[in-house]
Amino acid sequence: MNISSKQGTFLLLCAGLALSACSSSSAGGSSTEPNNPSGGLSGGGDSAGGANAAGSSGSGTGGSGTGGSGTAGSGTAGSGTAGSGTAGSGAAGAGNGGAGGSGAGGSGTAGSSAGGSAGSGAAGSPGTCQPATCGTHKWACWHMPNPASSGLPNAASYTDLGNGAVLDNLTCLTWEKAPSATQGVWQTNVDHCTSLSTSNFAGFSDWRLPTRIEMTSIVDYTRKGDAVNTTAFPKEPSAYYRTGSDWYETITGQNTSGFSWIFGMSSGFTSNAYAKTSNATVRCVRGNGTGEGQSDFAVAPPNQYTVASGEVTDNYTGLIWQQVDSAAGAGAAVIPWASAAGYCSSLALNGHSWRVPSINELSTLVDEAHVGPGINKTIFPNTKYGSYSNNWYWANAEYSGSTNGWAINFDDGFTGYNSGTATGKNGGPEWNYFTGAWVRCVR
Repeated sequence: MNISSKQGTFLLLCAGLALSACSSSSAGGSSTEPNNPSGGLSGGGDSAGGANAAGSSGSGTGGSGTGGSGTAGSGTAGSGTAGSGTAGSGAAGAGNGGAGGSGAGGSGTAGSSAGGSAGSGAAGSPGTCQPATCGTHKWACWHMPNPASSGLPNAASYTDLGNGAVLDNLTCLTWEKAPSATQGVWQTNVDHCTSLSTSNFAGFSDWRLPTRIEMTSIVDYTRKGDAVNTTAFPKEPSAYYRTGSDWYETITGQNTSGFSWIFGMSSGFTSNAYAKTSNATVRCVRGNGTGEGQSDFAVAPPNQYTVASGEVTDNYTGLIWQQVDSAAGAGAAVIPWASAAGYCSSLALNGHSWRVPSINELSTLVDEAHVGPGINKTIFPNTKYGSYSNNWYWANAEYSGSTNGWAINFDDGFTGYNSGTATGKNGGPEWNYFTGAWVRCVR
């Protein structure tokens, strides 16, 4: 699809949106799902063991950080049990901290422990969850967490640092535990994260807006009304959540409304069609070194994929994908959600066992630097895409309490579940109306 026709599709979509999403109005911010037109519309279309063992969250006596070099780093984190000093100075390791070490961060005035170095709270370099060669915040260079209740690999795991921040043990990202108390436009959200850095919140000075893929990593799609792990985080306000990822056509200048990626955290769906002048909430994040700015194209990490015998290995997430999906071949047709699991379990590709991916895992394939399709089309050449169509790809789960299956559309990479109707409020189909979808299996 060429860019000019794609933009035309987007403008037609906007005609059916609530003003909070398509106009420059600052109204709107609460999420009313499942059929919220202002949030779900699209524009159309490793644990590699790092050596950065900085302790995280050292506090008070002896710098008792919880970091260390992480479970996948070079060793089992520092074995020291908090320095003997009485005023540990390292409240925030200089790096990300490990996923589980017992070493103490910070150095006390009367002694130091072996777990990590005194933290200055500066922007840490990549730690144990992703290799230092990654260089991006807009791609997953770590194992994508799945909801603990899903039974899938890489179950989400968090450590409450006890200082208002939460460490994700799989991604090594540190999150603001409670999101901003009030909603605001994009600049207000940015200012909130900046204020956390200025005040050295939780001992860190590199707080920022999370990118689309980083925000995806904490979404718990098995929940309804509050799509986050409520053991690690307090109950979410029912609102849209801002990201540090602009939409493709915002970056190119083709769209002048300032659309960026947002999440409707009542269910966890994501959309590229939300204006920066509309209100949203933000949960700030920090860690994993430096990466792209809000209006920069996503830069894929080096040697991202290895292709062999019809399989694509993501060298950073560890996921192995079916290269040519169910849309290949003469007579291929979309299938209902209930048939997706059977399709993957019967896939005989190279004698491996295959399954339907989670919506979080599917989201790691999205290339924000491209649209129509928003995926590496050299690596995945037969990928289908298109808004207002059946060209979606099924995920493994239904939206909680319903028979509507989660899916992703690689027109841009927006997600949703098929609860829409054939006749929306403008007489045409709703953005999330699809009667079947394709399948790309994973292992």
